Amino acid sequence: MMTDIRCATSLPESSIAPYLTELQARTKAAGVRVGSYPLLMRGVYVALIGRDEETVTTLAAEVAEKLQGRVVTEEEAAKEKAGM
Repeated sequence: MMTDIRCATSLPESSIAPYLTELQARTKAAGVRVGSYPLLMRGVYVALIGRDEETVTTLAAEVAEKLQGRVVTEEEAAKEKAGM
């Protein structure tokens, strides 16, 4: 089963791209995929997807700290994307 955790940050994608590139290179061997989804004028969601829940959870905490953001649930992300 895959673990999928999202982090939200208000930082622009251009400023977080170098970190995300480094993160993807560092986690690729562990089978963790990193994706970024910008929201116009509202920041970026970073998705971390992998098979090992502990690894993905640890990485999500790191991402939230490094990007001055927070871990969000799928429901929170859907509401924010909808502009609620």
